[in-house]
Amino acid sequence: MTRAARRIGAAVVALALAVPAGATAGAAATDPGGRSGDPPAGVDPGWLALAREVLPDGDGWGSAGAGTTGGSAATAEHVHVVRTWEELRAALGAGAAHLRDEPTIVLVEGEIRAFGFDDPDSGLPTCDDLAAGVQVEDDDPRPFSMAEYVAAYDPDVWGRQDPAGPLEEARARAAAVQTAQVRQRVGSNVTVLGLGDDARVVGAHLLVQGVRNVIIRNLRVSDAYDCFPEWDPGDTSAGDWNSLYDNIGVHTSENVWVDHVTLDDGDHPPASLPTVYGRPFEVHDGLLDITHESDLVTVSSSVFRDHDKTNLVGSGDGRQALDGGRLRVTWHHNLWDDAGQRLPRVRFGDVDVYNNYVRVGQGGAELFDYAWGVGVESSIWAERNAFDLPEDLPVSAIVKRWGGTRLHAERTLVNGVEVDVLAAYNAAAAEGDRLDAGARWDPVTAGVRGAVVHEVTEVRDVVLAGAGAGVLAPVAEQPAEPGPGPTAPVTPPGEPGDGGSGAGAGGAGGAGAGEAGAADAAGVPTAAGRARGGGLAVTGVGALGAIAAVGALVAGGVALVRVRGRVRG
Repeated sequence: MTRAARRIGAAVVALALAVPAGATAGAAATDPGGRSGDPPAGVDPGWLALAREVLPDGDGWGSAGAGTTGGSAATAEHVHVVRTWEELRAALGAGAAHLRDEPTIVLVEGEIRAFGFDDPDSGLPTCDDLAAGVQVEDDDPRPFSMAEYVAAYDPDVWGRQDPAGPLEEARARAAAVQTAQVRQRVGSNVTVLGLGDDARVVGAHLLVQGVRNVIIRNLRVSDAYDCFPEWDPGDTSAGDWNSLYDNIGVHTSENVWVDHVTLDDGDHPPASLPTVYGRPFEVHDGLLDITHESDLVTVSSSVFRDHDKTNLVGSGDGRQALDGGRLRVTWHHNLWDDAGQRLPRVRFGDVDVYNNYVRVGQGGAELFDYAWGVGVESSIWAERNAFDLPEDLPVSAIVKRWGGTRLHAERTLVNGVEVDVLAAYNAAAAEGDRLDAGARWDPVTAGVRGAVVHEVTEVRDVVLAGAGAGVLAPVAEQPAEPGPGPTAPVTPPGEPGDGGSGAGAGGAGGAGAGEAGAADAAGVPTAAGRARGGGLAVTGVGALGAIAAVGALVAGGVALVRVRGRVRG
């Protein structure tokens, strides 16, 4: 597919989204030839059409470089419907998945479980089954047991040194057995799409490593549970349990689009975990981590729910030679719901965080630590994000410094009041931990703001209506429902009259849009300003170009993109 073809599709989508709506959608891919044929038996052709959508030009960092088209060009023999873990692994290429680059579409139907956890009636391997094949020592027939491990390395018995000896070696072997069962790599030029509103993968670690051009959409991925976490007495002053698996890991890969995906801990949320050695017995790593020289990633309209260490960008402070100039990621229109930290935490990358909604209820207040982690040599551009926080949680808690020096944060709504997050953080921080305002880049100049930018007062409703798995529906060719046009002239971010600040900052688009309420000098909302105001959606330059092209591209009022419950044209 040519870049020009992808730009045309992006223009149509941008125009379709010019009126505030609840979800983003991909551009329809033009047929490059050689992929004709009926969809797999029982599959609505509209789902296959949805699976052939590509990331529109300008829609975040994932659209840069060669762009992200996934498996849109897959021929009929490389379109698979999968209903079991074995079928999913085979469709992706099993152990050789990372060596494949044939365009492939994998359609996930229903719930797929990678293993049985602690349920022997599941018919799948349980944690005990995985351990049963691992002997503690060659001349000792007893199988490895995590209970025995916990008893042996109790700091009151073992001390504060790292675990070592036959039990630790057996734990590592048991972890390797689990890895072989639950980890599945994804190859280049692949689209994985959930069918309907109940497509779910449970207990798996989906790994996008050493590849390029991957799309994952409309899928719930839950509970990448580690049966054999490792005790590290030197991790924090109190020690910590560390687990091996992310729900989705992006590692040494580029041009990746994760869209309308829901990620959570399934049946093992943080509140359910026991305390061992005075620390939570953590059986999960990240929900979606982007690390190790990965680059050009867009994460859009997704939900991250009830999890502690949620999203990491960059894996180590000492990786400047490898990660510098990479780790460019866009996060937009996502929901973090009762998440604890890393929303996201960033090292090195130029990272765009806009139009996201963070909701922390009373049940999540104990877990919450911070949202934006400003790591070594990071440059975060945070714009038009909304937060709902418990009344006793200060605005300064949104930011945490991890060796970084700067942060661009503007138009942030906290409990319905627009506040200066950076000022609130600096007012609460020690002098040596304060951050400079600004970034070394901006998303408009970088050409990665072609998607709609909603006014901050609209973000909560837009995200709640449109984020997560099960929202997308098949592409449908039927008359579009007419919708209202923009109520005022649309101004590109950074242009005169936008009401914003800074080059390419993204303006308010209308007078009064930023007057949702008052705040005190530290940026803490006052009681008088908690009601949300209305506002006009702000679009990027890609939507303006769409107006000229729409007549030729939407002949006869045919809807090109359908979001569940409504048609967009």
